[in-house]
Amino acid sequence: MAKKVRFLLVIFSLCLSLTITGCGLQALLGNKNKTSATKGETEKVIAVALNEDDPNKLLITKGIDDLAKKENVQVKYLDKSAAGEESPLKGAKVLIYQGGDASLLKSAATDKIPVLALNQLPTGVKLMGIITPDQEKIGELMAQTLLSKVAEGQVVILQGDPSDSGFQERLAGNKAVLSKYPKITVQTIASSPDSESLAKQGLMDFIQKNPGKVQGILAYTEKLAAMANSVLKQAQLDKKIILVGGQASVPSLERISSGAQVGDVDTSPYLQGVNAYQWAQKIISKQSLDVNDSITSDQGEIPAKIIQVKAVTPDNLALIQKSYTKTMQSAEQDKKQTEQAGQASKSKDQSKNGQDKKEAQSGDSSGDKSGDKPGASGGGQQDKSSALPPGVKTVTERTKTETTREYLDAQGKVIGTEKTANEQVKTVPPEMLKQQQQPEQSKNSTQDQGDQSANDKGTESK
Repeated sequence: MAKKVRFLLVIFSLCLSLTITGCGLQALLGNKNKTSATKGETEKVIAVALNEDDPNKLLITKGIDDLAKKENVQVKYLDKSAAGEESPLKGAKVLIYQGGDASLLKSAATDKIPVLALNQLPTGVKLMGIITPDQEKIGELMAQTLLSKVAEGQVVILQGDPSDSGFQERLAGNKAVLSKYPKITVQTIASSPDSESLAKQGLMDFIQKNPGKVQGILAYTEKLAAMANSVLKQAQLDKKIILVGGQASVPSLERISSGAQVGDVDTSPYLQGVNAYQWAQKIISKQSLDVNDSITSDQGEIPAKIIQVKAVTPDNLALIQKSYTKTMQSAEQDKKQTEQAGQASKSKDQSKNGQDKKEAQSGDSSGDKSGDKPGASGGGQQDKSSALPPGVKTVTERTKTETTREYLDAQGKVIGTEKTANEQVKTVPPEMLKQQQQPEQSKNSTQDQGDQSANDKGTESK
């Protein structure tokens, strides 16, 4: 019986020990995992290369930055200034690529960094996915807006770069709608970023060769729409030929409001940035992507997230224009605050370095002077600048301050500057300066006496 009791006690002790040990290990493992996750979060870097010509570039970055602020993620924008960097993609876990330096794609392939395309498919690159507005739908909406004003005649399509897969889809959308109207003929003018002047000349020539026949222009980008508007104004045809854009922006919405343009297409640039960031995060975390379509490229089928688009009409112009303007102002304010914070930090570092250098030079100078003059005592010498010249009856102190006041508008832009100067002069009695010097002289004298006493004691001991 006693052996049985002892056996049960041993079993109970072992179970209790294992239970306690298990809890301890679980806690340790939990803490370790938590630490590892935190460390991983601080190392997340998303590189972003955007098209410098995109009028909505700031809205795309706003969508990315608004989500990045809520998480411990660093977003590294690679513009032209990063082209000279030795390793612009250093530390990046994923590259969001819309345009810019094409060598970044080669660097990403070499460093095995996943690439997520935005708006268009770069050729010769294996992609993890693409975020893009519904390009074919954009083409359809552009044509439908035109047909609300035009039923026959010639229509010019300013396509842009024909190698752009998105523009090819827009052209397919245009023709799918316009082909149903036999009285409408289509003339396509292609261009590239290097031949925009040729596109402008091509449009001018076509209008001149077909007087009174051109009824409408479809411009795929904001830059092409602005160019077409300029040509029409120059030819005094801006009230006769209908202009429709395919990339709504603050300038194009202002043209619609003024009557210089009939319509446009809202491609939701802010949501493009939001979805690009979300997919980049999922690629880093190796999570499944919320794919709603796929696009064929030279590398095969690419998973795609298609952003819905909508036509800008007189019914919704005010609402869309307010949304674009407000978001753009907020993005500009965020950019300005970021730049100011960076400049302040840089200025602070420069000031600190300059102060440290000045103090070091001052210390070296003081040490040199003390060492160059044997027998001279730093505490016993009087500052010559504080000595009063003989015959002084009064002393004046002149203080001058200058104040610069800047007047800023709601967007933070300086619209006015005012400078004021204030000069104060006060008289200081010489007796007051003498009284201020006496404590210093007394202190120096005490120091000298202490040094002399120490020397006397040293002599006596010898």
